[in-house]
Amino acid sequence: MKIKINEKANLVKPSIIRQMKALADTYENVVDFTLGEPHVFHRTYEVIKESFNEQIIQNHIGYSNHYGVMELRESITQYCKEHYHQVYDASCEIIITTGVSESISAVLKTILEEDDEVILFSPAFSLYNTNIEMYGGKPVLYDMVQNEMKINKEKLSELITSKTKAILINSPCNPTGKVFSKEENQIIYECIKDYPIFVISDEIYREIVFDGVECPSLSEYEDLRDRLFILNGFSKSFAMTGWRLGYVLGPKEYMPTIAVVHQNFVASASTISQYAALEALKHPELTVSIHELYQANRNYVYEQLKPYFNHVVKPEGAFYLYLDVSNYGLTSSEFAIELLKEQRVAVVPSLAFEATDSGYVRLSYCCDFNVLEEGVRRIQNFRKSL
Repeated sequence: MKIKINEKANLVKPSIIRQMKALADTYENVVDFTLGEPHVFHRTYEVIKESFNEQIIQNHIGYSNHYGVMELRESITQYCKEHYHQVYDASCEIIITTGVSESISAVLKTILEEDDEVILFSPAFSLYNTNIEMYGGKPVLYDMVQNEMKINKEKLSELITSKTKAILINSPCNPTGKVFSKEENQIIYECIKDYPIFVISDEIYREIVFDGVECPSLSEYEDLRDRLFILNGFSKSFAMTGWRLGYVLGPKEYMPTIAVVHQNFVASASTISQYAALEALKHPELTVSIHELYQANRNYVYEQLKPYFNHVVKPEGAFYLYLDVSNYGLTSSEFAIELLKEQRVAVVPSLAFEATDSGYVRLSYCCDFNVLEEGVRRIQNFRKSL
């Protein structure tokens, strides 16, 4: 007996990133560049282990308040104030979530109504599109590839309609490593300032920038504060992916509703993970050492692969390389599959991040350097065989 299910759930596509990861796992001796998962997590574990064990022994590890452990909320808001000049009230303007993935879901579920439009800068993290569609909205794409990775005021303005509910910015960007400059943020601000549009700023990679590049935030525009949601977490800069811990900062007018949505999703974030994050925040040197590894990897992989491809986007931040493979007579999906089959190297095709196949693939370089070296060598050998 077949019973009808939610039509919007049927429209949600499986993650191509995860599909490539699953396919890679069926092969032996694979150099896996699919997931944005730092391989340096042991550094975090060693630093937090002793104090963390004491926390587990001394504290009741049951459900936390659905907004999160107060001590952690206070620590995060203090950290954001000192590092980003973002001032938020720990009692009512922050919610601890199960990773930034849940932050995305909770905010979009709260603000979207049927047929609302959300402007995205494409290529973009795949969960943006799927969550928007799942909650009845429509992604409206500003094509960064076609616009040479720059924001054009006229083209962006053309995307704003009476149905535009939000604009979502991810800087530094997954998958390109693009950092939106002050000038580009100013363009975005000028385009949206006079419209009733929410602003969602995904800043999960904010601490991972290279070559002295600044990573400004739209939080610098005070008159956006009453409609701005900032998403961040611990997975990338602290290498704590498996702890699944993120947070939302936002205006107190909307946060109670987001808190209820979050409560219905997961009740509360993992209490153990919250205490681990609290310990990690006491050691900002972690982010420095991890950043140094990312920087060295970025420099190496970009210089080594640049001569082999039609175009390689030089990352200003995050830990991904976006490579144009279109001049080899293969689609990005074909390239990714053949590379895996022939050289046992796993990357992600552009269809994971764009509406159509632009011919790019994403390589995640947040791994140990010896792994990166081996993967680069195999990619170079594959390129020579085409």
